[in-house]
Amino acid sequence: MVRTTVRELSLGLAMIFMTMSGVQSLAAQDRQLTGRVVSEQGVPLNGAAISVVGTQIGTFSNQSGQFSMTVPPGPVRIRATFIGYRAADVVVEANQSTLTIQMQIDVLNLDAVVVTGQVTSVARRNSANAVSQVNAEQLTRTPAASIEQQLTGKVAGADIQSNSGAPGGGLQIRLRGVSSIIGSATPLYVIDGVVVSDATIQSGTNVIQRASGGAFRSGLASTQDNSANRIADLNPADIESIEILKGASAAAIYGSKASAGVILINTKRGRAGETDFTMTQRVGGSRMSNQLGARTFDTLEDAVAVFGTVAADHWQAGRVFDHEQELAGGTALSHETALSARGGTESTRFFASGLLKRDGGVITNTGYEKESLRLNIDQSLGSRAQLRLNMNGVHSSTQRGFTNNDNRSVSYWMALTGTPSFVDLRRRADGSFPVNPFANSNPLQTAALAVNDEDVWRTIASADLTIDAYSSNQHTVNLLLNGGVDYFSQKNNVFSPGELQFEPLDGNTGTTFQGNATSLNLNYTASLVHRLTPSSGLFSATSSLGVQIEDRDIDIMRVVNEDLIPGQTNIDAGTSPGVFQEQTRVKDRGVFAQEELLLLDERLLLVGGVRMDRSSNNADTEEYFTYPKFAASFRFPDFIPGTIDEMKLRAAWGQTGNQPQFGQKFSNLNVGNMSGLQTLRIATTTAATDLRPERQREIEAGVDLTLFDRRGILEVTYFNRRLTDLLLNRALPPSTGFNTAIFNGGVMQSNGWEVALQVIPLQSENLSWNSRITFSTVDATIEELPVPPFAAGGFGTALGGFQIANGKSPTQIVGRDTVAVANDPRCDGPCAVGDRILATIGDSNPDFRMGISNEFRRGNLSLYGLIDWQKGGNSVNLTGWLLDLSQNAADFTDPCTASTCAAGESVGQYRARVYPGRVSTIWVEDASFVKVREVTLGYDVPQELVSRVWNDARHLRFNLSGRNLLTFTDYTGMDPEVSNFGQRAIGRNIDVAPYPPSRSFWLSVDIGF
Repeated sequence: MVRTTVRELSLGLAMIFMTMSGVQSLAAQDRQLTGRVVSEQGVPLNGAAISVVGTQIGTFSNQSGQFSMTVPPGPVRIRATFIGYRAADVVVEANQSTLTIQMQIDVLNLDAVVVTGQVTSVARRNSANAVSQVNAEQLTRTPAASIEQQLTGKVAGADIQSNSGAPGGGLQIRLRGVSSIIGSATPLYVIDGVVVSDATIQSGTNVIQRASGGAFRSGLASTQDNSANRIADLNPADIESIEILKGASAAAIYGSKASAGVILINTKRGRAGETDFTMTQRVGGSRMSNQLGARTFDTLEDAVAVFGTVAADHWQAGRVFDHEQELAGGTALSHETALSARGGTESTRFFASGLLKRDGGVITNTGYEKESLRLNIDQSLGSRAQLRLNMNGVHSSTQRGFTNNDNRSVSYWMALTGTPSFVDLRRRADGSFPVNPFANSNPLQTAALAVNDEDVWRTIASADLTIDAYSSNQHTVNLLLNGGVDYFSQKNNVFSPGELQFEPLDGNTGTTFQGNATSLNLNYTASLVHRLTPSSGLFSATSSLGVQIEDRDIDIMRVVNEDLIPGQTNIDAGTSPGVFQEQTRVKDRGVFAQEELLLLDERLLLVGGVRMDRSSNNADTEEYFTYPKFAASFRFPDFIPGTIDEMKLRAAWGQTGNQPQFGQKFSNLNVGNMSGLQTLRIATTTAATDLRPERQREIEAGVDLTLFDRRGILEVTYFNRRLTDLLLNRALPPSTGFNTAIFNGGVMQSNGWEVALQVIPLQSENLSWNSRITFSTVDATIEELPVPPFAAGGFGTALGGFQIANGKSPTQIVGRDTVAVANDPRCDGPCAVGDRILATIGDSNPDFRMGISNEFRRGNLSLYGLIDWQKGGNSVNLTGWLLDLSQNAADFTDPCTASTCAAGESVGQYRARVYPGRVSTIWVEDASFVKVREVTLGYDVPQELVSRVWNDARHLRFNLSGRNLLTFTDYTGMDPEVSNFGQRAIGRNIDVAPYPPSRSFWLSVDIGF
């Protein structure tokens, strides 16, 4: 393995910089060039970037589209770029001093810039990788709680799934399928060059719900707490664009943390010219979009037969209570106020924004609030250096209530599954709540009095310094320095007062919990970039070399107490305290190098690079692991004139890694006590002495077609990835003193297709139609498994659980099934019709995901809609099973029409008869769906009318929007998109009493001045 030190590399970079900076460029007599940048309609473009191709000379257009800069003697090529417009190149002759550059709208984003390395980029039309890019307009058409929601249905190859309907986010993005079994499952997020945290720190509700076990404090940090991930802190309105690196070749620039993909977020920058202000005011509301319902009992005899004699005290003929409506049936009001300013001079440019946001939750006493401030500054330091500063402060507070699995009937829908519709749970006139004799809790009382609050303060800041170390007509050498910090503190407060019905049942009345967590991410990067542009114009070359240092530190303190003094909430007001701490400290070091060649009149792109990483999470903290990449693309202009304007063939190969998670290499010490004395006990899990990152090798190939005079673009990609050195658990003999060991072993293979089609069927001055379709599919198989098959999530095979087995899909669901034919090939030996066998009965991975969006514009009116379609995939509907256990499902008495039903049997009776025989397929359901994700109707007030009211106003727009308006599915649970276990690689799609889904409506007013 290659071994070196960051200090040696830093010294080497410094020596190169000093050498280059000592060389003076050979300057001849320069000249002044002035010009103007306008759109096709002659409208001035403010903030367009103007540069001399092959040099570092550049400037920006002002409010009037005008610019001025000093250029070298002789003919030069001037390039103008502006977000949303095609790049425009103009050759300026030796004696020319003025020019006008006209730019065309780039509806297809062919000239958008995409990353190729840590510090390099290329025009999308030349990219050799399938890199998806979403711009600001696509992100903010319809309001959403987090950026993951706004990406849903817009990226081919991205499976974006909500964990629940709770306010404040809580989604998981899976790029090109499963990339690990027990390792990290989430993409790497990079904001303005800073690797930021997307940690999910559990809220602590498990101390009340006991989802991970019946004992107090069991599983204090349960993954079933329905917690939000921290990427939800970002303000989507601050984002200029998002680039998603799905393949190993593209993501290899981030090495050992990029196996699950990389999401690069670029925030908005300032522009030279007069300051533009934009204000957005939104008001809206949300309503529950689906209910499970409950059985109604027409006779007292039926009620007593199900719920016992106590039912006679509550049943009345014709009296029915809709507990779901009482709990979550109102309209949750929301509002959002956003203000931004963008402007500056050629030397100093800025973007500033502020946000006040409140999203109401449909369940009583739930909601999400966020306040955000951002300031981005671009400062020229003379003619040879540029400084970029980015500062973002966020405060958020969340009330998510008590949902998902538990073992005490505290969770709202867990209690409701056993609560009949004839019992009255509403608050009495004196403020008290009736006891629910059919469950351990009254969910209306729990929602009104229990507390599950989260408060987060976060700061993300970075600085980028670019120094023009050397510049000539053919060579430029830039030194780039980047440093960033991501810090947040999270406070959780969970409180269950003693008056709640379930509290005295364990002998301790009242529970309080306080969690305090801090997270600190530090990033430092230093790199050199050399660009060669020979005067012959035959090729251009970009070479880069750099070092990167990352430190991550999470410190979590949890304090819990029970048996509280009545009326007290303080953590010291109980008799059974407990204090717990978790610390995570990781140090990563990396070096990278890359070479890019653009040849044959920019038709051929060749890219080669390598990244070497070491980490304190590995067993050997000094060992560097190497991640190479190669990619190439070739463009065929005018391939079929009039039909295929251009065809591009591309191929890429690369490797990425997935580090062991913190603590996996340690043999932990567990704190306890014996007869009042403090004790330490070695945990029963150890790790292999060579524990190292998982390794992913991927090959992708594709073709891109530009169609019908740039009225359409088709991108087709095939990928094949092979994951080796998977992180796994294996059993150890008792003689070792340990039960299990974490080690590297096994192979997983996956492949799939991604298709993106964007067309403009209509485009004129008053009428346009822009349509986009994304399609993706992925299949994965465990090819080698050095351990016996093992469970990977769920609640066992009786209901359907996840199992990792050789030759099978990593997301397969295994359960009991009925043999349909004699000697079924799934049987272990001879079997007869009707026998029960353990078999694969489903898979959480969908057959495909598809997004279809259309935008129509006629005059000042616009209409936009997005449909998200998932075909296939299964969910385990434990909520339905719980309703059946209580004979309380809404359809329990419906006639059973299946061929296997007995005469006169209801569907509930059929399920009750068949399930004890362990036929798991009853509750493993098809999770296919079609959702109307986004709809927005907009109207731009004519400029002449706006000017009459306010002379300084640039635009005024009204939007009426909706999100998740309609859902079409055969799934009988609350929502086919659900995950009781939150952010994890395997074991998702478990439906246990989740927060219900909702549809939202918004009225927005956008004003620019």
